[in-house]
Amino acid sequence: MENVIYIDSKNYEEYSNLNVIAFSYAHGGAMGCGGEIIVITKDTNIYSMNYVYGDMELEMCDVVCPPLKDCVFGFFDVEKTPEGYKGVALGAGNFLVLAEPIYNQLKKEMLIMPPEIRYGRWMEMVLNLLRKSDRA
Repeated sequence: MENVIYIDSKNYEEYSNLNVIAFSYAHGGAMGCGGEIIVITKDTNIYSMNYVYGDMELEMCDVVCPPLKDCVFGFFDVEKTPEGYKGVALGAGNFLVLAEPIYNQLKKEMLIMPPEIRYGRWMEMVLNLLRKSDRA
């Protein structure tokens, strides 16, 4: 993974209210890294925090990633997202939430992939799109 800023209970307040373009959410028992939340911001920074393997509470993650607090993640799908965001299943207890403009640009390519492929490619797809739009 590219340069990642790791957030924990000691520094989370320094990263409050990030300009979130996309984030992944893993249930505690998800395949991959259970409890991990990866956030990508408009300026292409990548942040990682974990409410299972670490000392963060989920409420602390909400401070860093405000759209998270208005999401509901079921067993198989994102059941609810805040206005301006859309959810996508990544399989095996992993989910992705994208700002609508990003979702609208990626949905055609992303939704034809099986969830396990999306899981491995979503970050690259989002970052490439953001970088391409920065150059335009």
